Order: sequence, then structure tokens, then C-alpha cells
Amino acid sequence: MSNTDVTDSPAKLANTAIVRMAKLGIPPTPENFTVWYGYLRGDDPDVVHMIDQFLESGETFTQERCNDLYLRSTAFAAKVIEEERDATLLSAGSKLEKSVESVMSLLDEAGAGAARYGETLADVGGALEGVEGGDRVRQIVSDLVTETRQVVQQNQSVNERLEQSNQEISELRQRISEARREAMSDALTGLNNRRAFDEQLRKGIADAEANNTPLSLLLLDLDHFKSFNDNHGHQLGDEVLRLVARCLVDCTKGRDTAARYGGEEFAIILPDTDMEGALAVADQVRETVSSKKIVRKSTGESLGGVTLSGGAAIYMDGELLEDFIERADAGLYKAKGEGRNRIAVIEAEHSLRVVGGNDMA
Repeated sequence: MSNTDVTDSPAKLANTAIVRMAKLGIPPTPENFTVWYGYLRGDDPDVVHMIDQFLESGETFTQERCNDLYLRSTAFAAKVIEEERDATLLSAGSKLEKSVESVMSLLDEAGAGAARYGETLADVGGALEGVEGGDRVRQIVSDLVTETRQVVQQNQSVNERLEQSNQEISELRQRISEARREAMSDALTGLNNRRAFDEQLRKGIADAEANNTPLSLLLLDLDHFKSFNDNHGHQLGDEVLRLVARCLVDCTKGRDTAARYGGEEFAIILPDTDMEGALAVADQVRETVSSKKIVRKSTGESLGGVTLSGGAAIYMDGELLEDFIERADAGLYKAKGEGRNRIAVIEAEHSLRVVGGNDMA
């Protein structure tokens, strides 16, 4: 437990975080400070629980463990941002509903005006029957002209207001479309984000079960990426993530969904694709990424390349979504353990196959 009152001032929390880190021998880097400040505030229950477990067991906070905590903290922050985007989306939807209600009200007004005008015409028709006096006829005609002018003015006003409302609806639709696109996109790479991945995977499973077609999943992770970031900086690391994202886009097509799963991990959903096809895509991505050379633009210095490890799984009828992902994830970690820069396949509960690649990391 953090044992810290979340009502403490930011300065007090910051000081407590630094003291805790010093006692545990944790380097006072911005990333580590972010983790411990968030821990004391209790921002992410999962991170709080993990740190509490480490503290209770007396385990050492290694650099790798600190990096993992930082990635989890940033993932939680990204989720909060996405939830705020959803709130914006709901707000825009509410405004759209109000605009539609306004339009319906205008239509009701126009309908009522037309009804009154019809009644007036009917009254005029009845009044003209059997009329002999000219003065009476002129009065009836005058009344008719006056009512007609009022209806024309009313219709003109309604048309102007309808046009304005139509413009407002078009703008709101555009904002809703943009908000949804942002809510489903990873800000750094432009790929689908974790939320979009979850949505597309659920849809893929439903389609596979309904149509009795195969569905494959790839989970891909950059090898030794934390070391790359430590040696060359996060800015260049971000460029590498964008490069990998472009490789995924180039190697997928049609209904395939490429997504940033989290941190340096990516995913590809492959509808109507068997294991042979999934492995072909995985190896194409892996080879494409490993063929790229990383160059520091400011100096022209060559930094070599990066490689990917991956796990592949094909959906089994009736399988839970979490179990499907877990099998692909198990393949990924097996590929890491077998030397990296390769793809591992979990075909059944106790069957495993490792294919492709050499350890280039």
C-alpha cells in the first residue's frame, strides 16, 4: 500500500516519491519519477498492486522492472485520454440529437402554418359562395392576400433556419467522425490502437463463428527495444516505432487489421486466413523490418537495424477472446526465449512450433 493521502499537495507527493526511490536505490530518472508519483497518488490500481507486491516480497527494482512499470503507467494514461475522447464523442452526439429535435420542431411549425392556411382558404371558399356585394368580396380577397404573405414569410424563415440547422448537423457529423477516428487511432504511429484492436478482434471472432471461416492472430514485439531506447534516446525510438508501423501497413491488405498493442508490441488480425497464410504475413513483416537500416538524421550515423519476434495463433471454435490472445502471446514469449527474430506457433495446448529467422538482436 502506498500509505499516502491523495489529498497531499503535489510538492509533498513529489518529495515523498523521491525519498522512496532513494531508499530503494531506484535512479531518479523522469520515467521512474512518473511511476512513483503516480503510485503515491494511486492513479493506476494495477501498478499500485504490482509495486505493493514487489515491496512485500523484498524484490529488487531492476532497470527492466522499472521500464515495465513505466510502460504500464503510460498505457494507463493513454487509456484515460481515450476515455476523455469518448466523452467528447458523447457530447457531440447529444448536440446532434438536439439539432435534430430543433429541425423536427421547425417542421411541426411549418405543418401547423400550412394547416392554418388551408383552413383560411376553406373559409374564403365558403364565404365567397353566394356573395353579391363587391365590398365583401374585396375584404375576403384582402384577408386572403394577408394570410398568404404571412405564410410565405413564415416558410422563408423556416427555410433559413432549416438551412442553418442542416449546416450545424453536417459540422457535428464531421466532428463525431473525427473524434471516433482519433479515439480508435494510436497517436504516435497512426495505427489502430488497443481499443480498436479489441473491437475488431471481437468482430472477427463473431464473423469466423458465423461463417465457419479461419481467423488468425499475430502478436509482434521489437527485440531489445528497451536497450535501443536507453542507448539512442526515446525520440529515435519513436521513429523506429513509426517505421515498424509503416512496415505493418505495407504487409497487410484488405480486411486485415494492424494495431499497436502497447509499447513496442504490435498485433495483426487476419480474417479468413489459415495458419499457413498467417505465417507468410508474419515472416514478410519480420523480414521487412529486419531489412531496414536505422540512421540518425542529424549525424548520418548508422545504428544498424532492429528485429521482431512474434507469436501466431489460429482461432478455435468457442474459444474465449482472452485465451485466443494468450496463445498468441505465449508464442511470442517462446520465440523470444528461442533466440528472437522468429515466429512461434501455439497450435494446441501442448504443441509448439518455431519457424523462421535467426537471432539478429
